Amino acid sequence: MKVYISLPITGHDIEEVEARCIFAKAVLKKKGHTPVSPLDVSDNPNASYAEHMGRDISALLECDAVVFLEGWEESKGCTLEHAAAKIYNKLITYEL
Repeated sequence: MKVYISLPITGHDIEEVEARCIFAKAVLKKKGHTPVSPLDVSDNPNASYAEHMGRDISALLECDAVVFLEGWEESKGCTLEHAAAKIYNKLITYEL
């Protein structure tokens, strides 16, 4: 199963975000899933916020499920991803 990882990025320390993504990817792989990270699908640091979100939503729609990591509720991008996941009936989980 392809699983998109949703986590707050904007306004957070990028090294901490990267570490959280690496951990989440490892856990998902160990469970037999194919993880999809927003840092991998939109890796251009010079891209606009709109470009990042467009790529992220596009990647999310290609996945079977979405895992929302701690703090997602306080992130505009994550709440947009959550809405898309609900609209398109993706399997949603809040824990790894």
